[in-house]
Amino acid sequence: MLLSLVGAVVVLAVVLAGVLWPDGSEGSGGAGESPTGAGGGSPAAAAARGAAAARALDKLPGVHLSAVYAPGDGEPATRAEMTVTAEGKATGTLNAPVTGRAAMAWSDDQLYLKGDNDFWAQQGPQYGHDLTSSGHWIAPEKRDGYYMLDSFGVNAGSLTPKSFASVVREVTSDPSVEQEDAGSSQGRRATSYTTQGRTVVLTSDAPYTVVAVGVNPVDAGPVETAAWHSSASTLTLTAGHRAVPVDDGDSYYNPYLIAVPKPATDKETAAADAAADKAAAAAVPPSSTAKEASSQGPNFTTRMTSPYLCTSKPCSYSITVTNEGDEPAEAILHVSFPGIPDRAHPLGTLAPNESKEVSGTRPNAAAGTGKTVRHTDYAWVYSPAFYGPDPKVAERLHARNLKPDDVFVATPLKPAVAMLLDLMTQGTPDDDTEANNNAVEALRSANDRGQLPLLAAIAESGRLSNTKDLAENVLKANKADNPGDVRVLEQVAHLMKTDPNAEVIYDGPYEINGKKFKTDYMVISSKGGEEIKKAFQVKTVTSRRNLPHHVDKGGEQLNGEGGGKEPESAPPGFERVLQINIEPGFADLFLKNKADLEKFLFSTRKYATVRENMCKQRKDGKGLRIQQLVIVNKAGTHVWADLSKLCEKDR
Repeated sequence: MLLSLVGAVVVLAVVLAGVLWPDGSEGSGGAGESPTGAGGGSPAAAAARGAAAARALDKLPGVHLSAVYAPGDGEPATRAEMTVTAEGKATGTLNAPVTGRAAMAWSDDQLYLKGDNDFWAQQGPQYGHDLTSSGHWIAPEKRDGYYMLDSFGVNAGSLTPKSFASVVREVTSDPSVEQEDAGSSQGRRATSYTTQGRTVVLTSDAPYTVVAVGVNPVDAGPVETAAWHSSASTLTLTAGHRAVPVDDGDSYYNPYLIAVPKPATDKETAAADAAADKAAAAAVPPSSTAKEASSQGPNFTTRMTSPYLCTSKPCSYSITVTNEGDEPAEAILHVSFPGIPDRAHPLGTLAPNESKEVSGTRPNAAAGTGKTVRHTDYAWVYSPAFYGPDPKVAERLHARNLKPDDVFVATPLKPAVAMLLDLMTQGTPDDDTEANNNAVEALRSANDRGQLPLLAAIAESGRLSNTKDLAENVLKANKADNPGDVRVLEQVAHLMKTDPNAEVIYDGPYEINGKKFKTDYMVISSKGGEEIKKAFQVKTVTSRRNLPHHVDKGGEQLNGEGGGKEPESAPPGFERVLQINIEPGFADLFLKNKADLEKFLFSTRKYATVRENMCKQRKDGKGLRIQQLVIVNKAGTHVWADLSKLCEKDR
């Protein structure tokens, strides 16, 4: 869930809104004060409600699922809409947080995908070869110990009605289950039941139905991971998909799935079954070697056929350009000789395996010297397929000795890489090797983490104010053992795509009257001729224990009170916004809607310290440290444009 600036406020961009917790639902009364919540009752009553809801699920021929899967380690969460049959076949769609979409199917323990370029580019380098398979059904390769798809590491065939029914029974029948008011869903009160890291949300009154199920698929019983392993008794997990003890320090490492099941009819499940069979029949294996990947799309090679030693005046040269790829593309050959300006030779469009020769003459560099003169001749090919539509980008990169191939990406991503290499090195001398190396290192890191489409959205907008900081910010986000920096990158990319007026300062300085200010990101936008200025401090929270500290720290940083050599601070005239991202491991607040969040944070003793830190005054006495609060969880993006009423003492 991400923020969009429209008008003078940040508005909703919801993943599950209208499915889990519609905005405007009733408040939760005394939620959080009672261990049994609105549903009340004993463990035996909880088990009885769960058994009733499970029986209803067991009878279904299939379910429609609105789901969110968080891989763990702060990686981006993938949204899924799918239909799963009782027999374990599934079809639907997968969506990345900002950009990237794929049709999916599951049949006979195999995942099938038909994704766009941005989707494939976010799946990590082991799937990067599949970019030119965009629009075709692919059967991702199973590798021993690897997930078939990192961003949705769930066995979709295990998300059957009976699997969810089993989880519901196990959770609600646990004698240690914690019951809590879960607000309302579609006009009905709901109660959450949590035990051992699993959460089940049921309607509070009969007929008892399942509202949502949240589990770590690594240890969720009938709900399984999509890892492939060599024996049935051994589960090998890749980094980023490991089960670790869920405590205050490391809960964000765990993968997590939250799913909202709705009944599917016999007709709908039959259609899903047929669609899964059709996808399986059409799917082809992915490319799996560097050689195959390089041949996808156009791939130009140059061969100098001139004599190695020239004794004539002038010297002749001959260069052959061949498209060794499998798609046609435009090509312009550039040649550079000592003392002679760059020469461009348009070759038109070269078909696969087509070659064209360029020949001519040039002065003999050794003429009149009586010596043998060694020199270097340069030949390189500009193609929009590699560098994008602006030849100036290619010329600047060539002057720096940079090229898209330095980042090891498939052909469809090369124009984005070229644009980003150019953007990250703007304003530095061509021979600034540190700037060049940092740009390459940052983009290799981004490619490993599936972030190139996010960075491309930022670059394409042309509205990032501090481009010189981009490479450093990407490296910092990916080296830090903290999901918060990655969430900021996602947010900035989202703003660039959704607000055409937004100028963004991404973790960089903003200068007023010679004084520099800095927050996680700042936005300058407009609506109806009115300028909007907001400074965001972003905190990503994995547990209740961490929440008070993050709120206090964010308030300090927005006001220049955080300490350090150059304390962060919002500039004068900018609204000070604290954004709290709730990660899946924080079950207390992970699913709650705005009304329930408000009651929990501002009206219950359990969160008294959080409220105290939110409502602190500025040291100069000029109002609250935090002017606007934003909380992002799986229920949506919740905005409090004015905290003054919530912070009244008699509340």
